[in-house]
Amino acid sequence: MSEEYVALCPVTEELVSHLLAMAELDLTDDDAIESRMREAGWPDWSQAVRASAYEDAPDVPEATHVTPQGHFVTCDGDGSLYLPFAYLYSVDGGLLDEDCWGPLPGWTSQEGAWRPEFDAHFATVAQYFTDRLGLPDHDIRQPKYDTRYVSWRLEHNVLIVGQGPEPLSYHQFEDAHVYLVSRTAKDAPFPDGEEMRALLTT
Repeated sequence: MSEEYVALCPVTEELVSHLLAMAELDLTDDDAIESRMREAGWPDWSQAVRASAYEDAPDVPEATHVTPQGHFVTCDGDGSLYLPFAYLYSVDGGLLDEDCWGPLPGWTSQEGAWRPEFDAHFATVAQYFTDRLGLPDHDIRQPKYDTRYVSWRLEHNVLIVGQGPEPLSYHQFEDAHVYLVSRTAKDAPFPDGEEMRALLTT
């Protein structure tokens, strides 16, 4: 029998400020990004997950850094930074046979929650950035696939609050995330490819 869950690692005003500071940088400049992450207190992933708090975690997502709140951040010099803050998933003995996010430090999971709760977490974070940046440049929805990208075009980068199928799970669960991506780095991966890059960067 399938059990439905929504997991959350809250996005704070402090985290929003750190992300906006990083959005001012060249995301391909590893030294500048690493320096800003150190200033924000974001340890390297391999260092963070050796802490005793992770000893009993059933599974720890791979990333490059971890925020003090517990978000797993991937920023590996390709011109992007990816920070998931919520997941929607089923524990059914298939891909997931236990709740892997709820036990992680900083995360909570709600059994029986589904799309309304997941959408509400997304809307809260999108509003945080709207309060700081003004109305977004784009709010793109694809109801057939339950995807949404709310984006702001900044001087060097595009900031996206997105939600949709999580690619590493072969789309068997969904995530909501903050995504910073370079407007100019040719290899920076935009969601949904070149058409989305053209729309969001011009």
